[in-house]
Amino acid sequence: MAPGSAKNIVPMRDTATARTPAPETAPPAAPAVPPVPTATLVSLPHKLFYGAGELVVGIRMAALNTVLFPFYTDVALLTPALVGSAIAVGRVWDGVNDPITGWLSDRTRTRFGRRRPFLGAMILPLVACFALLWRPPVGTTGEVFTYLVGALFLLDVFFGFYATPYLALGAELSTDYAERARVVSVRAMFHNVGLLIGGGAFLGIAAALGGGRDGYASASLALAAIMLIGGATAFFGTREPAVAARDERATFRRLLADLRATLRLRSFRIIVAGSAIAICGSSINQAFAFYVFRDAFGADTRAGLVIAVYLLAATVSFPFWAAAAARFGKNLAFAVCLFWSVVGLSLSPVIDASWPLAGVLAFIVIAGIGVGGYVLPLAIVADVFDEDELESGWRREGAFFGVWTLAMKLAGAAGIAIAGVLLPWLGYVPGAAQQTPEAMWAMKLAWGPLPALFFVLTILVVRRFPLTQERVHEIQAELAARRRGGVPASGARSLGE
Repeated sequence: MAPGSAKNIVPMRDTATARTPAPETAPPAAPAVPPVPTATLVSLPHKLFYGAGELVVGIRMAALNTVLFPFYTDVALLTPALVGSAIAVGRVWDGVNDPITGWLSDRTRTRFGRRRPFLGAMILPLVACFALLWRPPVGTTGEVFTYLVGALFLLDVFFGFYATPYLALGAELSTDYAERARVVSVRAMFHNVGLLIGGGAFLGIAAALGGGRDGYASASLALAAIMLIGGATAFFGTREPAVAARDERATFRRLLADLRATLRLRSFRIIVAGSAIAICGSSINQAFAFYVFRDAFGADTRAGLVIAVYLLAATVSFPFWAAAAARFGKNLAFAVCLFWSVVGLSLSPVIDASWPLAGVLAFIVIAGIGVGGYVLPLAIVADVFDEDELESGWRREGAFFGVWTLAMKLAGAAGIAIAGVLLPWLGYVPGAAQQTPEAMWAMKLAWGPLPALFFVLTILVVRRFPLTQERVHEIQAELAARRRGGVPASGARSLGE
């Protein structure tokens, strides 16, 4: 049997069954809540095959958030405001794509499953557009700006048709509360490898090839090849659980009804709002990271090492945060991770280029450990899908992730746009050999304490999230009872229809 086949998913008994509280009240004729059903443990090879697809996401994200801005300001010579505007336009269109793509994947029926056909079909045009992004023409400001907008538009179209079904596929691999966090953690490890490749490695390869337009164009081909391998591995190595697709006719009215239905769940609204606020702050942090690491933390010779150590610390911390989520609940673990980041970002302006390298790296390791918990919302939102199935009778992860990614990309676009407006206002001079001390201090404040304020607001929002570990077990037990009683998952009326 091929790697990643159904053989890689084996039964696992949920040890939390005994802790499941009985409902306080129940209708007179309702049967007792059954034990939590047998869950699925995803084998490590299957997790790795699936996780490899995240290389596409991580490389693209790091390249766009960290490298694209300085490349187009310092090499292609666009103003920061124009670059920020182009990225924001691309993100908005990318986000509009996602709800449609996710909804269509919910209704797709092929011998490859519902989600995997999108992975296989989109990976080639996606990597081709990525390579073209780093080949702007030598022309007027208007020509370069138009090229950037067009290249981002095409890249984001294909990426949306790849990423949303990919996320939905990961949420379907297991129904176990803790195992969902472990699946997300493995995927996040590949994400950080992709960030290292799309950020520091991209810059290093481009510099080794002579820098400038030709260096970046050649380096982008190497990254495109890695993205292609990652996407192909996820397509060929992952097998989808058997989930029935809805056989109703797809119409625009039903699309709107399903998308509206996702937002009727209070739990989904809370986790989307909190995560969007965090993404906006994180995007501001990432947009300023290159400039701060280069100009305030010790110039180019330290920048790559600092970024690599930061991502390595985050990657090593993933198992820790997954274990904390299983032991104390995902909600509490996510709140602790955010608080950890608030403290680190608030103190970050004290770092100076005069610090010894060991001191800078120690601080960066502490900050990176906090970042490891940022993956938990994707595991949290998977529990919302069970709540939706209980209320509506449908499994529609694609529709949920479509709305989710739309909100996250709009939030990310807002963060990038804010950074683009702030950068010249803070005194940054594109192409200058040395920024003024005032500009460097202002950029450090925008890189650290400003995003920390966004994370504080996120903590205040997500603390109201209602789906605890015990409640998720209750929901899954009710779903199991419904299926044992002969009521199919698709037997209830869809919300909003």
